[in-house]
Amino acid sequence: MSKPKVVDLFAGAGGFGLGFSSAGYEVICSLEIDEWAAQALQVNNPSMQVIQEDITRFKTPSEIRKACPSPPDVITGGPPCQGFSIAGPGQKDLKDPRNSLFQDFARWVECLAPPVFVMENVKGLLSRQSAYGGKVIDIITKAFADLGYSVEVWVLNAAEYGVPQVRERVFVVGNRFGAEPIGIPPKTHVVLGLAENSKQTKLVKGGLQPATTVWDAISDLPALQAGEGQEEQRYTTGPKTDYERWARGNQNILWNHVAMQHSERLVERFKLVKWGESSSGVPNEHRALKRNGNGMISQTMYDQNNRRLHPYRPSHTIAASFYANFVHPFQHRNLTAREGARIQSFPDSHRFMGKKTVVSHSLLQRERRYSERHLCQYNQIGNAVPPLLAGAIAKHILRRIN
Repeated sequence: MSKPKVVDLFAGAGGFGLGFSSAGYEVICSLEIDEWAAQALQVNNPSMQVIQEDITRFKTPSEIRKACPSPPDVITGGPPCQGFSIAGPGQKDLKDPRNSLFQDFARWVECLAPPVFVMENVKGLLSRQSAYGGKVIDIITKAFADLGYSVEVWVLNAAEYGVPQVRERVFVVGNRFGAEPIGIPPKTHVVLGLAENSKQTKLVKGGLQPATTVWDAISDLPALQAGEGQEEQRYTTGPKTDYERWARGNQNILWNHVAMQHSERLVERFKLVKWGESSSGVPNEHRALKRNGNGMISQTMYDQNNRRLHPYRPSHTIAASFYANFVHPFQHRNLTAREGARIQSFPDSHRFMGKKTVVSHSLLQRERRYSERHLCQYNQIGNAVPPLLAGAIAKHILRRIN
């Protein structure tokens, strides 16, 4: 049998596609607007068709079929669902999907009519209300039902599928197999309490494995101080866990393992942050200084920034700008892009392109630094669907396709 074919929209650096590829699918086309993310897609998939383009440019069925002439078995993607629908004269509804990128995703589904589609979004989608009345998720599911799909809404936690991260996301899944639902993929892992999740715990009730922890995922990566590391380097130790052996595969080169530059004052602050705590709790004399404040202590505190990860638990959710969110469990610095990629379940063979970080896009726009107005490595990683979670979804759907 030929491999089932996938079209990946809003592809980013390729987490969705990578998961489906690992499950035996062929990703025939990836569409992504950002230049650096598209470069990562092409570097990691030299033979795959990568279209770096704005999805809103494809308005007609003929334009979509020209871009993707082979009919896919599955369409995947995570379109943002903040729309700009006109609710009245001069009014905009930022939470309504009826005039948003969701419509473009639906247009590709309608035109290519795959047996299955999988759309990913944040859990907050379930509580958003439309200015026209009713929930946004109901509008979305009705739109696909009107196209002839049986639609399900899954809420999946990545930690329950082997990803070393507690990350809940919504998946809207449609199929043309009939009225019987596909049902959520069977869980493989369970998040345990700290005492239960000891090295002695091999299996738990129902044959599920303990959730993968941060230290299970990154303990073999070279130790770095602030500012150290290279985009291309060698490993310094062997893998210590099954997860690390999986992540390395046959890889000899370690990509994207470069530590952020930190001031001595910030490093000293990090030394006071314990597992599970953030830098907002350090004594006043170690807190951040006011910008242009002549040495005055800033009164602004961000509880979610610079939180030291607990090594023996799954990570908190890796967000798009996680370079300032987390401190390494043992080293006094923020996470590297590769450590974030490990926690997102990207294998080490997957390389991220572009700059490590960039300043805010609004500042780049004001300063006309358009060549840097792209998704940096941290953005590409934090925006992605974890490949292990995508792979679990793909394997589960494959049983129905077959």
